[in-house]
Amino acid sequence: MNDRRIKNQTEILSQIDSEIEIEKYMKKANESEYYDNFSEYFWSLDTVKCQTDSNLIKLSGIEKSYYYQIKKGKRNPGRDKILRLCIGAGLTLQETTSALEMSECAILYSRNRRDIILSVAINRHLTVIDTNLLLDKYKEKPLM
Repeated sequence: MNDRRIKNQTEILSQIDSEIEIEKYMKKANESEYYDNFSEYFWSLDTVKCQTDSNLIKLSGIEKSYYYQIKKGKRNPGRDKILRLCIGAGLTLQETTSALEMSECAILYSRNRRDIILSVAINRHLTVIDTNLLLDKYKEKPLM
């Protein structure tokens, strides 16, 4: 486990202050142990299972053949593609963070302008297009 993940886990554990939070964390920890990579984790989520492939392709804006290569585990998507899929699927910030961790990509960092904007977009359930418009408004690179 790298230092970033240890620090992240320490921050998460330091915020647990009730039995309800303990149970939530333990359930999440047990679930994430079963997945070896982003594809396994992402397509196991109920939010993703409820959507059709064509809808996820449309909402994420990812090219169809690339999408299916990711789904079959033949391609390892980069950070922006993972964010596009997560935003397109309507995942929470916590689910998106887990997806980024599973792919060994950098999680959203609270001191990075672009990551702050992306976090707000995810929390507000913006579309990929609206997220890119928000990034553009603040002169940040759009999701590629």
